[in-house]
This record gives sequence, structure tokens and C-alpha cells, in this order.
Amino acid sequence: MFELAIASAIFAAAFQTAAADGARTALRTCIKQATVEAKSAKVTNDGFTAFVRQKCSAQETSFKSAVWAFDSKNKVSKKQSESDAEFQIEDFLSMAADHYANDPQ
Repeated sequence: MFELAIASAIFAAAFQTAAADGARTALRTCIKQATVEAKSAKVTNDGFTAFVRQKCSAQETSFKSAVWAFDSKNKVSKKQSESDAEFQIEDFLSMAADHYANDPQ
């Protein structure tokens, strides 16, 4: 019986991790697609981040929710979870903005 409980907990953790990974992948895919659109629209380097955030707002929200779903099961505070998710989003956007600014067109 104890083994079943442990197996269930491991399965639940893996599922939550998969959900967060799926949301992360969806966000990164959206950022890549928005980058292509930004190039076509000739968005300035200064306007790039705002452009991408607008295009990917639904994916950002889903990512934050998935991170919170995972973190809440691990007793992480909502405030810390939101901060961690925002940090990851900022990192994704910063890397994309650097590539966008340095991509010769």
C-alpha cells in the first residue's frame, strides 16, 4: 500500500512537471513565432519586447499558471512562484531580444 502511495506521488509530480514543461515549450514557440512576425513588421529593437509580450500574453499566463500549479504542490508561496515564473519569462525575452538585435537583416 505504501508503495502505491509513493508511485502515485511520483506520477503526479511527473505530470505536473510535464504540464509546466509543455507550457514553457508553448511560450518559447510563441516567442520564436513572434520574432519572425516582428522581423516582417520591422519592429524596432526597443519595441521588440512589448511586441512579443502582446503576441504571447496567453502563453505567458498559461506558463505562470503551470508553474504555480507545480510550485503550490511543493509548498512554494504564490509570491515566490510568480517571481520565479516572471524571472524565467524575462530570461526568455532577454535572449530573444539579444538575438533579434544582433540578427543582420
